Amino acid sequence: MFRRSTFLKTRNSTHVFQLLSRLACTGTFLLTQSFAWAEEAEVSNEAKELETLVVVGTEDEAMVLEQSAAAVDVIDLKSDQKLTADLSEVLSREPGISIRRMGGLGSRERFSLNGLRDEQIRFFIDGIPLEMSAYTFGIGAIPVNLVQRADIYHGVVPIELGADALGGAVNFITDKGQEGTGGSISHMIGDFNTSRSTMSLNYAGDSGFFSRLSGFYDYSDNNYEVDATIPSRLGETIPYKAERFHDAYKGQGANVDVGYTEQSWADLFQVGLYTSEYDKEIQHNVTMSKVYGEATIERKTYGLNLRYKKQLTDELSLSATAGASELKSHFSDTTDYFYLWNGERGMEEVPRPGEINEACECTYWRNTEYAIAHLGWQLAENHSLDFSTSPTKHRQTSKNHYLSKNKPDPLDAEREMFSLVSGINYTFDFFDNKLQNKLFVKHYSQERESLQLNKTTKLEERLDSSIGRMGWGNVVRYKFYEWLIGKASYEQATRLPNFAEVFGNAENVIANLDLSEEYSNNYNLSLEINELNNDYGSWKTGTNLFIRDVEDAIILMTVNNGSQYHNVSSVDSKGFQVSGTWTSVEDFLSIEANYTTFDLINTADKGLFAQFKNERIPNRPHTFFNTKVGLKWTSIFSGYDELRLKWNYRFVDRFDLFWDSHKSAQSIIVVPVQESHSVAAIYTKDIYSYTVSLAAEIQNVTNEKLYDHYGVQRPGRALSLKTVVEF
Repeated sequence: MFRRSTFLKTRNSTHVFQLLSRLACTGTFLLTQSFAWAEEAEVSNEAKELETLVVVGTEDEAMVLEQSAAAVDVIDLKSDQKLTADLSEVLSREPGISIRRMGGLGSRERFSLNGLRDEQIRFFIDGIPLEMSAYTFGIGAIPVNLVQRADIYHGVVPIELGADALGGAVNFITDKGQEGTGGSISHMIGDFNTSRSTMSLNYAGDSGFFSRLSGFYDYSDNNYEVDATIPSRLGETIPYKAERFHDAYKGQGANVDVGYTEQSWADLFQVGLYTSEYDKEIQHNVTMSKVYGEATIERKTYGLNLRYKKQLTDELSLSATAGASELKSHFSDTTDYFYLWNGERGMEEVPRPGEINEACECTYWRNTEYAIAHLGWQLAENHSLDFSTSPTKHRQTSKNHYLSKNKPDPLDAEREMFSLVSGINYTFDFFDNKLQNKLFVKHYSQERESLQLNKTTKLEERLDSSIGRMGWGNVVRYKFYEWLIGKASYEQATRLPNFAEVFGNAENVIANLDLSEEYSNNYNLSLEINELNNDYGSWKTGTNLFIRDVEDAIILMTVNNGSQYHNVSSVDSKGFQVSGTWTSVEDFLSIEANYTTFDLINTADKGLFAQFKNERIPNRPHTFFNTKVGLKWTSIFSGYDELRLKWNYRFVDRFDLFWDSHKSAQSIIVVPVQESHSVAAIYTKDIYSYTVSLAAEIQNVTNEKLYDHYGVQRPGRALSLKTVVEF
């Protein structure tokens, strides 16, 4: 069982040193005129190509994607890699994105994009599903140092990702380690006894062989103060300034990639191995009204990924990815006591063991195999056809070790799920590449099977179900000028239920094999100005109008003493986002701002939510605004140094917790307006062949009481320091 005392027995620095030593050993086995738009960009790219091939490769790929017909925002994260903020915090500052957290580092997150959230959005890292990587605990666990950029697909997901996402997808692009030899190491320390360390080593030889080793170690006590209550000696409830005492988090992992590029038999061949471990204490329930003192969750995963790319002929290209993983998750909740916010045990006896629900010493083992195959066919000049298919298979067993051998265990069952997403895409370009159109068709299918104990008959029974559905879409882009682009897109999108939604989990979610797919009509209309340069600096703006019309939405509902997913409603999300960036000449000053607002409306005609038809879905942030200001000075103390100052501001409008028809003047409960500030200073200096940076950052500068969820306080003011060495 995961215990706070276990953490305190071992110094963080010792853990870090041991991890980095192991990684280093492993690595031995293994970057004119008033308007000079297009011309200026070409000159700049040529200069960058002479300076470093690594950068121009990444930027060219990003530029091609950004100027394609895809409904995508390409977020450059290189300037954020030296910040102490984690990846969730960095992404929450981007247009259309809202990330709600239940606490500090390692806490549960709810990711929302244009009103749709959680499993309706799919996550990838270098095109591989995030669950098939070392970062299974969420995007906050991904070291921001290792991510070059994030591609945010709004509503329409390209077939090459092989995804069944409903509201979009996020693909994190890392330094792939195929074009240069070097590496980096970083260490961050901060308030609440927080530390994060990363290391990355790259090697690329003349023969085409390359290797990459990366690893991370995270730890935090998360012992920030919150406003709570405790009983007095007279039995009254009194206010209490509590320090979170059972919220510690630890995560560590490593990833090794080896392979070849530019061979006669492969343009790219890569083998990747990864492993990770996460341990998290659980402090309270979803509203912080009940405190826990012993419940914990642990997760371990390891796996293998293979990549292959080859230009077979002048017209045909093949890209394939395949992988296998094993995930072990353990949830422990068996105490006979309950706890108070001062960390002490309560005096009264509990009716049954278990703080959260019935006593559970539960483990589940999940094995996953997946593949993505993509075939490109150049039919003629400006005409191409693409095919993709992506099968995924899950197998899971689980057990509650707390139960006696002669007592039936509802978790003790074999469960299997097979999903297949396939697509065909036709692309054509007209008018010297001014007009690009992509028309695609997708097919979704799923088979699930479970062998489990019937509580009534006490006999094992086999349960199975299946899903089959078609979908299609079209995206179009028109270049009015090289710097002015208009886009429109539509997809009849489908999301298949995931494994946990169908079969439940080892904690408190009950299986539902009758769960159907959810589907949506997604629309986007956008206008973008990219890299418009003049004597006053560089300009970049964009706006996107979106509609998400969802049917058979999958929602978690309370059932008896647990929860279960059901198809219960239909919803519409209609809104827009707008963003703008201005950078002065020579990059001295940069200003960014973005605004997002939408109405997420219940449109159900029948079922549980029909009584709330045409009302806004409660407990969802719907309006938010971000501003970033940056200053940069070069040659401060020498010709090889740089100083950056950054300020971030975030505004989230108030939102209600209940339906409008169930509110009264006396019972209006809301999450109030949230305003937060952060400031950072980053000093970078070249020392021989090394680049060293030092960063200091303060989150929640004004020490506001921040709430992503009603009643659940986020951390107060926090100072963090970080150093990065690149070589």
